[in-house]
Amino acid sequence: MNNDLLLLSGNDIAFTEAQLTVHQPIIKEIAYIGEETFFMGCEFLNFSKDNLSKEDKVNLRNKTNFEILMSIMKSKNVIAQQNKNCALLVLMLLFPEYSLSLDMFMEQIVLKKDGKEYFINNKNYEAFKSILISVFCLDKNKDDVSSYNPGNDAARKIAEKLKKGRAKVASLKGDSQKISILERYISILAVGENKDINSLMQYTVYQLFDEFQRFELKQSHDIYLKAKLAGAKDLDEVENWMKNIHP
Repeated sequence: MNNDLLLLSGNDIAFTEAQLTVHQPIIKEIAYIGEETFFMGCEFLNFSKDNLSKEDKVNLRNKTNFEILMSIMKSKNVIAQQNKNCALLVLMLLFPEYSLSLDMFMEQIVLKKDGKEYFINNKNYEAFKSILISVFCLDKNKDDVSSYNPGNDAARKIAEKLKKGRAKVASLKGDSQKISILERYISILAVGENKDINSLMQYTVYQLFDEFQRFELKQSHDIYLKAKLAGAKDLDEVENWMKNIHP
């Protein structure tokens, strides 16, 4: 999706393909499940076979991303179950007014509210992913995010295990560092902008990333200006802190 103002407003987003609305959870709500669970669930729901090895992509060329995702969820493999549970928790954040279940026979995610059923399935999964990516800034080339990409690694490991029929128990996060992207951004903005942490906890992920990026640009500009006024020469030009950061 490309409605930056809607994302920045924090309002719910229409998922018309499924006749649903997607809630943009605030950081305080995400804190209930923790950052590692949150990012793992996001990356798993953002599954793409394009991230798999060439061999796996050939073997799965007749399968859609959603079909592979559901196959992984069906697996009894420990890593697969871990990813499924993380994904369900993220879905609960996105659809807090709905009850969730998995229909493995029909291969769809079922959401119920007021006696009505709605579905995320093969027909609308890519549209859902587009919203997910925008809401949680999964397409941002942040150093913090790119250094921790559990979803792609999980997809590769799970696909290999499913293909080879192995069920070796392994920990997906065994060699990863603690994930504290949101926590650190909030802490930095609270001090750097003299803001109350509790107010920042009311931000959505999109709002937090937006403000942090703008803060970095403004800080670089201020440092550059002070150095220039102090007589420093041969300084590299900095970007305009008021530039469009959502091209």
